[in-house]
Amino acid sequence: MNDANQAYREGDFRRAAHYYKKALIHNQDDAIVAYNLACCYALQGDAENAAIFINYAFSNGFRNMELLATDKDFDPVREDPEFAKLMQILEQRFKSIGLLDYVSAPSLLPYRIRFPRGYDASKSHPLLIGMHGAGGSAEGFITHYDELDDPRVIFVTPEGQYPQTIDMGPQWYSRSWSITNVGRTAWKQADKMVSQYILNTIKQVSSEYKISDVYLVGFSQGAAYAYTIGLQNPEKIKGVIGFGGYLMDLDAEDSILRKEDIENGKKLRIYIAHGVDDTSISIEAARGLKTMFESQGFDLTYTEFEGRHTVEVDVFNDALKWMQL
Repeated sequence: MNDANQAYREGDFRRAAHYYKKALIHNQDDAIVAYNLACCYALQGDAENAAIFINYAFSNGFRNMELLATDKDFDPVREDPEFAKLMQILEQRFKSIGLLDYVSAPSLLPYRIRFPRGYDASKSHPLLIGMHGAGGSAEGFITHYDELDDPRVIFVTPEGQYPQTIDMGPQWYSRSWSITNVGRTAWKQADKMVSQYILNTIKQVSSEYKISDVYLVGFSQGAAYAYTIGLQNPEKIKGVIGFGGYLMDLDAEDSILRKEDIENGKKLRIYIAHGVDDTSISIEAARGLKTMFESQGFDLTYTEFEGRHTVEVDVFNDALKWMQL
């Protein structure tokens, strides 16, 4: 996907289409990839394939009709009769499914768990809660455990309970912690539920296994939530490891993070890791976060590594050592 996105940004739509098509072969229900592929064909003036993959995206859950109507990528093919006919059909299908809304209700939420090699249930182990990035999943994030050098922690990965975008269908393996286009009140309510989900996970795992210290590790969007949950609960969480992350806006109308959380959370240990070539969250953003935490007197470890928007294995191993200092 990185190659496809890079080719798209460079204006090489033929090459971008090639990479998006390869991605779609391996993720055939991914409406986002299908939509991006349709954009690439439209920008090449290929109305037939643009229509095929827009229809494919809709069939797999694409619902952002406002975006489809205004996206300039489709301007080269909008006047094509067959493409215009498909747009009318999709608009009618969209009207037929009614409005989408949400209600708060109790639910059992999942997490996955891994144990150290030779795990001894009679001994205490650190608990590391892993929070994947937007578009990730519990299954995907927990596999980092296999890459680590004999991790001596219990590793647990909860899962974002929303599709990566509510305009793109189920996306069972492409999850998000946030639900952003349902109004500010619902957004903040949902974010508070994420915090409770993580705290409940910690409570349940701690009741079933012998746990010493509790840490969170988050990637990208997951890091933003990990920082917030850690800062707001320093009596329960000893530290946070953030890869390619950022901080929620302080005191913003749609944010649950407050300035007093920074002040009250100073017991929290923090480890920031960021790729110098990260094009999703800039290295400058990470350096700004470093400066802020240092100025507030936090116990901070900061690492830059050669690479892009990723969880770098060697740095993850160093972070596990840092946990046990």
